[in-house]
Amino acid sequence: MRPVRLEVEGFATFRSRTVLDFDDLDLVAFVGPTGAGKSTIIDAITFALYGSVSRYDDIRAVAPVIHQLANEAKVRFDFELAGQRYTVVRVVRRRGGRTRTADATTGVRTGPGVGADRAASGATTKEARIELLAGPEEPVGPSGNQVLAGSVGELDDTVQDLLGLDFHQFTRTVVLPQGQFARFLTDKPSDRQKLLTRLLDLDIYTKMAKAARESSKVAAHQAEALEAELERQDAIDDERLAELRMEVTTLTGLQQVTTAELAELAGIDDALGPLRDRVREADAERDALEAVEVPDDLGRSEAALVEANEAVAAGTADLVSARTARDDVQAAIAAIGDRSRLVDGLARFERLADARDGLTKARGQLTALRAESDGAEAAVSTARIDVEQARAALSEARRAADAAVWTARLVEGEPCPVCHQTVDEVPEHPHGGDEGDAERAVAEAERQLAAATTALSKLSGTMQATESRVAELEASIAELEAAVGGDDQAVLLEQRAELARLDEQASAALAAVGDAEANLEKLAERRRRLAAVVDGWSERFAGQRDAVSHLKPPPPGRESLRADWIALADWAAERRSQLAAEREDLATRGKDLARRRSELLQRLTDAVEPHGIDPDPVGLASAVAVARSQAEGRVAAAEERRAEQARLRARVDELIAERELNKALGRHLGAGGFEGWLLNEALDNIVARATRWLRDLSGGAYSLVASNREFAVIDHHNADERRDVRTLSGGETFLTSLSLALALADSIAELAPVDAPRLESMFLDEGFGTLDAATLDVVAGAIEDLASSGRMIGIVTHVRDLAERMPARFEVAKTPTGSTVELIEI
Repeated sequence: MRPVRLEVEGFATFRSRTVLDFDDLDLVAFVGPTGAGKSTIIDAITFALYGSVSRYDDIRAVAPVIHQLANEAKVRFDFELAGQRYTVVRVVRRRGGRTRTADATTGVRTGPGVGADRAASGATTKEARIELLAGPEEPVGPSGNQVLAGSVGELDDTVQDLLGLDFHQFTRTVVLPQGQFARFLTDKPSDRQKLLTRLLDLDIYTKMAKAARESSKVAAHQAEALEAELERQDAIDDERLAELRMEVTTLTGLQQVTTAELAELAGIDDALGPLRDRVREADAERDALEAVEVPDDLGRSEAALVEANEAVAAGTADLVSARTARDDVQAAIAAIGDRSRLVDGLARFERLADARDGLTKARGQLTALRAESDGAEAAVSTARIDVEQARAALSEARRAADAAVWTARLVEGEPCPVCHQTVDEVPEHPHGGDEGDAERAVAEAERQLAAATTALSKLSGTMQATESRVAELEASIAELEAAVGGDDQAVLLEQRAELARLDEQASAALAAVGDAEANLEKLAERRRRLAAVVDGWSERFAGQRDAVSHLKPPPPGRESLRADWIALADWAAERRSQLAAEREDLATRGKDLARRRSELLQRLTDAVEPHGIDPDPVGLASAVAVARSQAEGRVAAAEERRAEQARLRARVDELIAERELNKALGRHLGAGGFEGWLLNEALDNIVARATRWLRDLSGGAYSLVASNREFAVIDHHNADERRDVRTLSGGETFLTSLSLALALADSIAELAPVDAPRLESMFLDEGFGTLDAATLDVVAGAIEDLASSGRMIGIVTHVRDLAERMPARFEVAKTPTGSTVELIEI
């Protein structure tokens, strides 16, 4: 793994976007004052790859990587591995988007303390992915890059598979963060062994040993299973095989015997079939012949039908006679003429007589009304005179009353109020009578006049109606007289009497026809019933004859049904006698065949039952063939089982040998075998290289040794004293750890398998300031030599002299708004 480019934004001390380009750099120093953010660059690389920072107490924490004045931290790391370039991106966002505040000029935070802020706030990973770049120069984006992982879990697994190191192993070999420099030196032997095994890909031997042990177990289990299978199986010996083969021979002979006997049985069945069919036919013929029987009532039914035919003939003659009489009467009625003309003529004579009578009465009434009208007119005239007289008397009475009124007003010597002349003398003027009586007399006279006028008006109306009635009757009489013409009423009356007589005769004739028709219907119905009975006998006869028609009965004589039936019955009796003799012969022949068949079936039963075969002839040949086939199958199965058992025994022997071989191979390839030997060789190689580095760095004062995979230092300036590495001072520990790290880097490159990931970079973050000038010069030379091998080396230091010896350095500075980086190349 070789770094190419690092981009951070909002990460730890780097608030603003900052890019570090490692391309074409073999040896570089990260230099700057304490707290400027040098170690943060190492943290960003490990966080991009593994999502953890080794300097934090909890390597699972992600919130502390976010800058205090930012809502999220973004890290993108591009690296090259095995000739291909990859880019890793992680983005962490603060939950709730809460940021801390700072003064714009001083950058002093005005919120809670750092620890309080980390404890109170949380963060989550917003984005985590790794892509295989389409080309070394192409940027990240949807331009054809292959996305290898798109979530935190996928990214962690992919990085570990690519680099071949987990987070702890990476911080012991590639990135040695501050405070972790001496970890490989002081690790437990087991942890150190795991690291070397992973780095050198020695776990392949562990896998091989495990696979060998698993194969040994599988072979053992298979051998046990096959042995158990052999124990469960019945052994097939020669005697058992001979028994099975003998069974096949026996069944082969039985098959030949049964084939011959079944053929004979089939011949018997072929003979019995027609014989039984003829017996059934003879029995059917006998039953049909026994059904032929002449009915006792057949003669009576035929005689009754003859009588019924004669009665129908007589009834038909009576009906013809009644219809003739009816037709004669109807002809006489028709000869009289149109009945409606006769009726209309007589009706006209009757209406004429009624009209003449009505005219006579109307004329008498008119004469009486005229006399009464004359009296009424006289009464009206008298009443009018009385009214005039009453009205005159009323006028006179009113004038007398007025005079009396004015006379009463006159005064002698005064002017008259009417004529204005002086009244000389008031005359005496008697009273003119009672004015009320006069008014009543007028009213009575007027009432009498009104009554007389009303009576006269009524008489006038009655007279007019009577006169109209007379005129109508006269017109009707004239019309009827014209209509009667030359008809004679007496002749018409005589014709009507004759027609009434003929109507009575016609009714009697119609009744006689009805009675004759009803009688004929009764006689015909009786004949139909008798004919149906005779037809039933005919159908019965036809049925009996059809039932035996195949036996060729004699043809009917057609003289009478009874005679034909008697002839058929006589023939049936004779035929039954012939069938009885034939049936007896058939029975004798059938018994002989049945006895022979029974004996043959018994022989077949005795032959096949010992072999468990059903003796039913139907399917017997097939059953014997199946039994023989099954016996042959048992022989084949026994022979195959013997061969299989032999094969299983040979396979058990092979599995036992395979079990022992894999067991020995697993033992030799185990941690205490070949893998352990390789690990000890690799550790010895690393210790030898580390000793050379340590002698150079310590001026020959120290050597590194290993015993039981535990490290110790030989102090050559103190009588070669063997010292535990945990007793070394800080400077001695630094030199020893650096020597071991440099040796480990060289050894891994040489000892790792060809296809193992190449660790082409190393970052050292440790206190070079603890070294004196001479030692520092030796250390710098060692680092330069290490970089010349093609490996990129990065050191984190605040020692300016050491940094300036490097061909390139990243100057890290601290500002109020965050750290900055500048690349300086010599």
